[in-house]
Amino acid sequence: MPRKLPPRQVIARSYPTWDYAMADRLIAWLDDCGYEIVEKAAHPDASLVPAAPEKETSLERSH
Repeated sequence: MPRKLPPRQVIARSYPTWDYAMADRLIAWLDDCGYEIVEKAAHPDASLVPAAPEKETSLERSH
């Protein structure tokens, strides 16, 4: 299972020195511009187990 990092840490990691001050400024700037950092929602098709069994397809020829 992948680990979840807070937005501040993800942004700070993008700088060579893990600059948390720059991450805070960037988050504040985005907030000031009206943007909001939200968690990515899981896509329903991303599941490893199908939600409902699909129809079995026949490999027979229909001649």
